[in-house]
Amino acid sequence: MTAVTVRVAFRTCRRAPEPTQPLRPLAPTAIARRIALAHHIETLIEAGEIRDYAEAARRLGLTRARLTQIADLALLAPAIQVAVLLGRVDPRDRHLRAVGRHPLWHDQISAFQLLFPILRLEIDS
Repeated sequence: MTAVTVRVAFRTCRRAPEPTQPLRPLAPTAIARRIALAHHIETLIEAGEIRDYAEAARRLGLTRARLTQIADLALLAPAIQVAVLLGRVDPRDRHLRAVGRHPLWHDQISAFQLLFPILRLEIDS
């Protein structure tokens, strides 16, 4: 009788190592950064560090029209801004511009609800 040597490779299932560091939070969305920028520009204008939107546009390298679109995000209803800043929804610029065309916050929220019916918003008094 002859001896036969057989090499067998077994695949083992490796478990993912336990994370030693907490997971990094997700980065803010682009639209959330633009809302924050709108508020920052408003703060700089109120503090007198920037004269007006035209100067802010020059400093940021944006057109006046684009800066106006960004600044209008600060006029959205607070409930909408909170939903976007907390990442509960990620709308496009054009959606928020359409919502922002309504001067009353109640109407803005109604228009926003039509775009995102799953998200329930209430007007803060």
